[in-house]
Amino acid sequence: MEEFDPTVKESAAWALSYIAKHTPELAMAVVEVGAVPLLVLCVQEPEPTLKRISASALSEICKHSPELAQFVVDAGAVPFLAQLINHQDSQLKRQVCSCLANISKHTIDLAEIVVDNDIFPKILYRLKDSDHLVRKYAAICIR
Repeated sequence: MEEFDPTVKESAAWALSYIAKHTPELAMAVVEVGAVPLLVLCVQEPEPTLKRISASALSEICKHSPELAQFVVDAGAVPFLAQLINHQDSQLKRQVCSCLANISKHTIDLAEIVVDNDIFPKILYRLKDSDHLVRKYAAICIR
């Protein structure tokens, strides 16, 4: 089977992110078409741009409700996101910290799932990151 061009995957992830960001209903539509497991696979791809866009799309889904965040957790995204906290790409770190924050903000159980994936002390070091948005999203995640 021939592999998709990474730019095709990036464009698809952008489209899903743009749809999911507006309302919980649109985010649920993205979930219902089965996009979340595919976005989790894209987070595992070698291209940083694809990782970044996919993490952003997952973050847009998670932000709306605990139920939507649970779909992302159930798809296995948290361990892969947690591994990327120390990535050298600042924009990727922003999206990873944002997504983890959007998961953990809803309930104690979701926050514990994020914490149980060894985000500490890595996330604490992001509070001294050179990028101010990485610092901001890391602080929100820790909060």
